[in-house]
Amino acid sequence: MVNTLPYLSFIPAHVLMGFAILFFFLAKAVPFLRRLPASLIFFLVMAGAFWLETMGSGSKAVFFDMIQVDSYSRLYNQIFFIAIAVTILMMVNNDEINEEINWEIYGLLATVCLGMMLMTSATNLLMTVVAIELVSIPSYVLVALNRKLPVSKEASLKYVLFGSFAAGIMVYGMSLIFGLTGTLDFAGLWKGLGAYSSAGTAIYFLAILMTISGMVFKIAAVPFHFWCPDAYQAAPTPITAFLSTAPKVAGLALLMRFFSYHLTIQKADLTLILSILAMATMTIGNLAALRQSDIKRMLAYSSISHAGFLLMGIAVLNATGRGVVFFYIPIYLLMNLGAFMAVIYLSQGDRFDIASYAGMVKKKPLLVVGFTVCLFSLAGLPPFAGFIGKFYLFKVVIEEGLYLLAVVAAVNSVISLFYYIGVIKVMIIDTEDRPSKDVQAGGFPVVFVTACAISIVFFGLYWVPLLNWADKVRLLF
Repeated sequence: MVNTLPYLSFIPAHVLMGFAILFFFLAKAVPFLRRLPASLIFFLVMAGAFWLETMGSGSKAVFFDMIQVDSYSRLYNQIFFIAIAVTILMMVNNDEINEEINWEIYGLLATVCLGMMLMTSATNLLMTVVAIELVSIPSYVLVALNRKLPVSKEASLKYVLFGSFAAGIMVYGMSLIFGLTGTLDFAGLWKGLGAYSSAGTAIYFLAILMTISGMVFKIAAVPFHFWCPDAYQAAPTPITAFLSTAPKVAGLALLMRFFSYHLTIQKADLTLILSILAMATMTIGNLAALRQSDIKRMLAYSSISHAGFLLMGIAVLNATGRGVVFFYIPIYLLMNLGAFMAVIYLSQGDRFDIASYAGMVKKKPLLVVGFTVCLFSLAGLPPFAGFIGKFYLFKVVIEEGLYLLAVVAAVNSVISLFYYIGVIKVMIIDTEDRPSKDVQAGGFPVVFVTACAISIVFFGLYWVPLLNWADKVRLLF
């Protein structure tokens, strides 16, 4: 007889799945529910799930030991709830999405959130596949929901094709690992791969590379990054902001948990793999961003390059490196969410070309100043929090002796300055070629972007709270 009590520790996931069903089916069938404020209800659901996670304690293995519910997963789940809550606020008064399908959209977001929760808790490759697909499949639909941009359907199809390709490679790699080790459990498979018969062979590297393909697909790392610019450009901007943050953080959390079980004898080989992946990702992302004239595509390539920087912390394969990633993640969320909130309200209608931002400082000075702070921080300039995050990433890879990785990252930091400063120049220095309509922005976006900018400056000058938080997470893991 199976003891069901441990499954109660996964109550927030049950709550989300229940409301996803409610949003998908009952709201469609019951006219009364359609008249209720979907945004408010889903926001309250996120607040309730956040509270439930804060009440959790201890560590439990559930679902036949395929999921580990612990403080590490709870902390990341809270980050996901916050990111979705901000996405809800972005969707309010945004006309890129048809309000008549709000219930269905929130059902999709709830399903994505459930998948991200499983990604941070998974300790088995089978559960990893289920979690990644739970995130990917609803995301394909969300990308296609921009009613102002018919090309969003094409971008969604590209996303589907790349996602299916990455998933197929990942499953094949898992089959190789199972053939080599006889297990799909994280701890067991690394012990099996460390056996003399397979360690260091071609099949060993092939199995690892193919298996992590699905994981790096979620963080838009090279070579599974091609879907990202088209999807980000075509999706409704609140969905773009969400996809650039929460699923990427979930992918990083999954990678850190997966590689934390590696054996010491495997460290050199795995560090080489992850270092090459990090260098390729940040370089291709930055070089491609230089040529972009669309702000959403530019931020997409910026997101790709930041995935490369965050992989630096994972590549060292130790607790210090993971701690630096934990340190950088809140900073990354502040920078990206603040930037996309500014983009939503600075863009005129469906125009997202950077040239349309000319002279915008005269119309919305507070939004432009907040957006500028976010961009400077993304570039890694002092005295902003992005500089401190990159400083610790450089510090940890240099201490580990990965000098080539540090040099490549430094060059990429310089390259990124060109396209970030280019946007700032257009907003502040350039003048409009022809008069355009005034940008209408309510009080909330200005307050939100300003709060993000103030937080970025504060943590750039005094980052001890983030260091304490990162140390706490590292000890929990």
